Amino acid sequence: MHKNVQRLIGGVSAGMLALVVSACGDSTTAPGGEQELITRVTLTFTPTGGGAPIVTYIDDPDGAGPLPPTAQVGALNMPAGTEFTGRVKFENRLVNPPEDITEEVEEEADEHRVFYLITGTGLTLNTTDVDGAGRTVGVRFAGQAAPAASTGTVRVVLCHYGDTAKPAQASSCTADTDIDVTFNYTITN
Repeated sequence: MHKNVQRLIGGVSAGMLALVVSACGDSTTAPGGEQELITRVTLTFTPTGGGAPIVTYIDDPDGAGPLPPTAQVGALNMPAGTEFTGRVKFENRLVNPPEDITEEVEEEADEHRVFYLITGTGLTLNTTDVDGAGRTVGVRFAGQAAPAASTGTVRVVLCHYGDTAKPAQASSCTADTDIDVTFNYTITN
């Protein structure tokens, strides 16, 4: 009888493990899915009047873990009055080759939203992409640098609406945060 109890407990344990693993899978198979592991956030600003794109990135060695993000690589310097289009890219660089998480964010647009929280008065930024229900996604954006010199920050927050419904309107993340990093910008005359 002792061996039968062990077999029963082992079978129940294996069944529970299978249930837990299947519930944490990719959100195309499980509602809510799991949070993404993101170790690099890249911003690209492309002047609409022509010129080279401005690219900057921040690495976060453990994603949403306890280690702080590294210093920003590449200056976000924009000439005053510049209009631009832009894009954010999310990557997991802990795997080889690096995984482009942006593709997953776009595929699961109904579960994600990128928030851009700007300090300073020199930069305006408006998201330009939406999910199938017309709600903001935020991977793509457009904006303008003010006509006068200034400085400020752009905080990029990727919000993951797993078991929470994605709101039609929101000014900040009210669900899980996949990544939260802050970039410095400078507008020059």
